[in-house]
Amino acid sequence: RPICIVMGNEETGISEEMRAAADLTFTLPMSGFAESFNLSVATAITLAHLSAASLKGNGPLRPGDLSTKELDSLFLKGLLNSISKKEMITAVLKQNGIVLPDEVREL
Repeated sequence: RPICIVMGNEETGISEEMRAAADLTFTLPMSGFAESFNLSVATAITLAHLSAASLKGNGPLRPGDLSTKELDSLFLKGLLNSISKKEMITAVLKQNGIVLPDEVREL
């Protein structure tokens, strides 16, 4: 079953309209000196919890339905995007007879 996670801001959380539409709400417990987690930290904690629970079979996350080719293309796109001189890498691959698939070339 698809899920949607809505993260609220530090001051007011989510809107009342969103809260009324939600099947479930939660808060992240705090300890120590921090008054609140920033949005990126709160999102990372939430997704890590969902991921860990799902690996044990108790969470909502399931493996995706991408084909091996689609998954490999996304992985290659990520690698190419992490390199500052993409044109040079593409040229080196081409010199070695490696032609990138269309879905990867369309960065």
